[in-house]
Amino acid sequence: MNKDDLKYNAEGYRDKTAETAIRAADKPPKSSYQPPYEVTEMVDMFHKIARAYGYDIDNRIAFRDRKSGMVYR
Repeated sequence: MNKDDLKYNAEGYRDKTAETAIRAADKPPKSSYQPPYEVTEMVDMFHKIARAYGYDIDNRIAFRDRKSGMVYR
């Protein structure tokens, strides 16, 4: 199937609406997850502290929210 085949319907007429819909459906979904701002700031802070003392953080840092129990990695 040629990519230009999506532009035309069965009768051979240009179908922009169908082309746009098919292309949008073929794209993989985007991840919309963003950790809270505080978690991002804590990770940055720990990286800066480690660098200041001459260390690097090699593995993931995990935080658990005490109220919600949510784990951020």
